Amino acid sequence: MHDPLVQYLVGAGILSVGLMILLSSAEIAHSLGRFWERWTSRRPPGASATNIDPPPPLYRARLIIWRTLGVLIIADGLIWLALATAGIFRLFPRR
Repeated sequence: MHDPLVQYLVGAGILSVGLMILLSSAEIAHSLGRFWERWTSRRPPGASATNIDPPPPLYRARLIIWRTLGVLIIADGLIWLALATAGIFRLFPRR
């Protein structure tokens, strides 16, 4: 892909997905813990989710994993944007 406009669009899309993952990593980690408890039948399906539950086991590990994943995706989006910017500068006329 050598078209800078396409690179900008792809980079912006990747960057926005990374930001969404990074900003909602706590909710993702918490929901994944509840899903895993329900899947392994440790929590009945009718259990109320509105009660304040203690964080599920391995919550911090899942949180760190999702935050790391979000940061890596953001870095990939920034790389795409930097490559698109370099492509624009290559298109400028030279003396």
